[in-house]
Amino acid sequence: MKLGELKSMLAERGLAPRGRFGQNFLIDPALLSSIPQDAKVSADDFILETGPGAGALTECLLATGAKVLAVEIDAGLYEWLEERFADEISDGKLRLIHGDMLDKHERFHPEVEEWWEQLTRPPRLVSNLPYAISGPFLGRLPGRELLGACLLLQKEVAQKASGMQSGPLPIRLQLNFETNLGRSLPPEVFWPRPQIDSAFLHLGPREETLSVAENSTLREILNLGFGQRRKKLLSRLGEEFPKASEYLRANGVEDGARPEELNSAQWLGAARALLV
Repeated sequence: MKLGELKSMLAERGLAPRGRFGQNFLIDPALLSSIPQDAKVSADDFILETGPGAGALTECLLATGAKVLAVEIDAGLYEWLEERFADEISDGKLRLIHGDMLDKHERFHPEVEEWWEQLTRPPRLVSNLPYAISGPFLGRLPGRELLGACLLLQKEVAQKASGMQSGPLPIRLQLNFETNLGRSLPPEVFWPRPQIDSAFLHLGPREETLSVAENSTLREILNLGFGQRRKKLLSRLGEEFPKASEYLRANGVEDGARPEELNSAQWLGAARALLV
């Protein structure tokens, strides 16, 4: 769909891009058609798309033969998607959910959780992800089984999540997935144009997976370790998790170390020390 057609379609329905939903539509046809290949989508895949918007990427994903579950929070766009993809919905190739992708307690929308549990193989995640939910969305992924993910994010977020910066979320992602920073995109490929560049984040499965308990404990000590930065890392860890502090000290971490100086293996070792 060309930009003029998209604008006309929205205007006819009294719709417009809504900033509070982070709606910046991809409008470059060549880019859109390349995303399924970059995401390694195949015909037997189950795809989860968050924020399909006007359905440009959805159409490209469906063209691969994969089955797609798409979650759209905007009621007007949801109705348009129902109309546009009526045949695909009827054939069972596409399922639409109207609602917020993010539920409470680190969960996704209840229908997404139910769908995920019933799959015969892990899904792929392919989305032009609304910027406003990028962090919370990524934070819900550790501990989940994925074939892969290809997510278009704010460039700074994608860089951080891929390991270019340290922090609780990047470390958790790196310990659960193979993380890679993909190509960058300028504002010109979107409408409306964002004020920042975007980039793809690619996630792939790791041979070693963390248990539920390991992920839960890891998250706790990371949040504590990266909080209250005026206190020394080992001393503040020692207040609540003495075994973690003892493990790090025994493995060469000095008392004055800052949390960003530790690598992911050290954090994982500290979490596992609490589970022994």
